[in-house]
Amino acid sequence: MTESLDDRPISTTWTGLTQQQHLWIAASIWTIVGAGLLTMGGVFWFHFPYLGDLDAEHIAIGSAALSIGLLKGKFVLDKTASRVIENTINLQEANPFKSIFQMFGGKTIALIASMMGIGVILRAAGVSFEIRGLIYLAVGTGLLWSCRQYWIKSFQVSKSDFTI
Repeated sequence: MTESLDDRPISTTWTGLTQQQHLWIAASIWTIVGAGLLTMGGVFWFHFPYLGDLDAEHIAIGSAALSIGLLKGKFVLDKTASRVIENTINLQEANPFKSIFQMFGGKTIALIASMMGIGVILRAAGVSFEIRGLIYLAVGTGLLWSCRQYWIKSFQVSKSDFTI
């Protein structure tokens, strides 16, 4: 059902989200998780806020992790974000929770689940804070790089362009 906000009858039972709201949700998730991972990566790798490991070696290796994160963002997560943005055009589900799953799709949910699973395995295996910090720096940077697509697209879509 595609109709503008003005054409929809006034009703308190309408629960659908606009395309813009879906994009805000996706952008917020990627921004919050990316910022959290980047922060924890900095804490684990550089020992922030104590600044105990700001020597040239830590900065060089940390910079490499950030570069890997940017590459992952550009070549993997940007494609995922583009696919999710395209999915918002074809949403048919009025239930907000179901439409979120429809928006992200199976591939994105599998990617998110695998990244979370790897984090749990690393923690359970006793991998050092420093190694986990480098991984968090890379993944957080990639997410923050790619969340820009959601934010840009969400401000290009007006509220009346799309409603489920």
